[in-house]
Amino acid sequence: MGTTQRLLSQSSDLQEVVSVIAGIYCPHEMQLPKYRGLAATLEVLPGGYQPIVKLTYSTPAQIDAGNFPNLMLFQTCIDGTGTIIQEGARAAHYRHQTLPLSPGLGTKLEFGAQYAQRSVRVNLERAELLCSRLIRSPLDGPLRFDLCLFSAELERMWAEAVSLVYAYERMSIALPAAAAIAFDEFMLSLVLTRHPHSYSEYISRKPRTAAPRVVREAERLMQLEGSEQTVSSIAARVGVSLRSLEAGFREWRQSTPTQSLRRTRLTRARAELLAPFESTSVTAVALENGFVHLGRFSAYYRAAFGESPGQTLRRSRLKR
Repeated sequence: MGTTQRLLSQSSDLQEVVSVIAGIYCPHEMQLPKYRGLAATLEVLPGGYQPIVKLTYSTPAQIDAGNFPNLMLFQTCIDGTGTIIQEGARAAHYRHQTLPLSPGLGTKLEFGAQYAQRSVRVNLERAELLCSRLIRSPLDGPLRFDLCLFSAELERMWAEAVSLVYAYERMSIALPAAAAIAFDEFMLSLVLTRHPHSYSEYISRKPRTAAPRVVREAERLMQLEGSEQTVSSIAARVGVSLRSLEAGFREWRQSTPTQSLRRTRLTRARAELLAPFESTSVTAVALENGFVHLGRFSAYYRAAFGESPGQTLRRSRLKR
């Protein structure tokens, strides 16, 4: 999706509603009860690589979205009820439940009155790239998720991740590239590893352990300047699958690559806080080093260095 700015649209004109939504999602046909008027509200919130779209209908609606071309959504019902149908698979949709909708499948949606949904529009290319890294093989067919509800555990994780995007919007914080990439990969990894899809069996296979030299090379890459790298991209650069790299770190370092990369970023963040500029802030340092959850950054920092990042910054400024 090309939207980079927040968008808010409200309309009671059917053709206008269809046109605006088609610009965000895909061309589709909509049918409404003849005796009902329509009031629709569309809100698009930039979410890094995965914008969040909130859509509310005042009346029951039936939508034929064709074969959902190049469109992958993780759609959460926030009010009302609905039914989603893809290639004959049917799933009922109720409040606080999320369903994945996959591209290239005949798709129809039926919404009750006052149905409201919040959808994360997934960058399909990035999702397929991450999936291929997880299985260490190019995908030989489309990535398609089973049309079934997220598990209770995944639903909780997903809701927390989406709430972070809204929290940064409220604080008027635009995620820098490092944080946006890390957050994007985190959200995609959650669903790729915890919801059934066309490559789940390959991900669940026991991985081969990465050799010690591969682990050392991964550690060297983690030390390089530039915090936009992720564990997945490091695995790709050293030529192993993400799961193989994780198994290698557990065997040879009694740790995980995520923990190692986090330690490296914490050390880099501490160095910035110990030698601050006038404009240095804890929030900016955290985001620039790939930490999107400020509370967790503070907790990790305190566990590593015995003080909060704010204490480090204040002490450093007093010494100047």
